[in-house]
Amino acid sequence: MDVMKGQRGAWERQHAHTNREELVTRIASTLQADGTVEPLSGLHLYRASSPTQPLHGVIVPAFCVIAQGSKVVLLGDDQYRYDPAHYLLVTA
Repeated sequence: MDVMKGQRGAWERQHAHTNREELVTRIASTLQADGTVEPLSGLHLYRASSPTQPLHGVIVPAFCVIAQGSKVVLLGDDQYRYDPAHYLLVTA
């Protein structure tokens, strides 16, 4: 039984990795250089090939997915890090 769970876990990790690679490829084909594009109304793609300086602002409700790398959001004294394995959902 443990062997089957281990095999399933390995398959799930490989499947997630394959899906992330596909996401990276699709974003790269849409956004071939650093910058931003809105291919569909309300869908914003951002590409940055190197670390960026902190930006200050207010975020509207959003679901943020990182295909590669990571980001840190500061809210007061709290830090929220998100990366390919951790998503960010902003509701207010």
